Amino acid sequence: MRSTMNISSSILVLMMGFSLVACGNSNPAVQPPTNNTGEQAPAPAPEEQPAEGDAIEAEGILTGWADPHTVEIRVKDEPMSFQVEESVQPLFDDIDDEDTVRFKYVERTFAGDTTIKQLVVKEITKVEVDDDDNGSNTGANGTSDRPKTSELEVTVEGMTEKRPVTLAQGNGYSLYVFEPMAFDADENELTMKIDPDYEVEIEKLPSDYNLDFLKMDAKEELSETGEVKELTKKELSTGSMNDAQLYMMSQNDKKTQYYIVKELDGNGFIFRVNAPIGEPSEGFLPMAYASLNSIMNEKVSPK
Repeated sequence: MRSTMNISSSILVLMMGFSLVACGNSNPAVQPPTNNTGEQAPAPAPEEQPAEGDAIEAEGILTGWADPHTVEIRVKDEPMSFQVEESVQPLFDDIDDEDTVRFKYVERTFAGDTTIKQLVVKEITKVEVDDDDNGSNTGANGTSDRPKTSELEVTVEGMTEKRPVTLAQGNGYSLYVFEPMAFDADENELTMKIDPDYEVEIEKLPSDYNLDFLKMDAKEELSETGEVKELTKKELSTGSMNDAQLYMMSQNDKKTQYYIVKELDGNGFIFRVNAPIGEPSEGFLPMAYASLNSIMNEKVSPK
């Protein structure tokens, strides 16, 4: 009898011990994560938001949509891509391709890589054309009834072809510009986009200009570059500037400069051409001369 009671007592003690162990492990404490050294790892940093600079105001021509969130706007003849967030997209509802727009945008950078920038439109409005213009093309310095786009014939590296051009407005005149080039209406300068040192300064002359005085000015300006040479009508018998009133040039081992006087659409112009020695020079002069020969006089808009 005693033996049976001792066995029962032992079994009871063992069951109570197992019960205590089970209760002690039912809710183990959650241990903080550790790194390879056994130390507690820091909590993950919150995701950093992209930084935005100050708003920049600009004006250009809406070219079109590249995708549902990216629009292309031509600013000073330079195509630029902008991100458009959903909250801003309704502002484009009344704006069509080739409309002139005035807008604000910011440059957005990311902490992970500050070399990556997004241009993001914040505000945009369509620039309305005055009824008096009758739908004609307008510029900062005048108006034109000429088509916004066209084609001009140009000969580059022995090949003659027609290439697309876009109308640009100067100070009392308009001209067509090829895509690799840009026109600054404020400075009346035609340049190559890849290298603005290839440039033409355009000056519209008064009706009573004196060719002899201009020749003296040309010699003084060009002598700073090198020996000045005046090309004769015979030397100009071929080429798009063969009917120039004055064609003078000088050069050194870095560049060639030209001083050209020519009448276009009943008005005299000076073309000061700077052409560095380099690969782009092959196409620069033919395209520049074709653009210059497209010049037409335009009425100047009142300030």
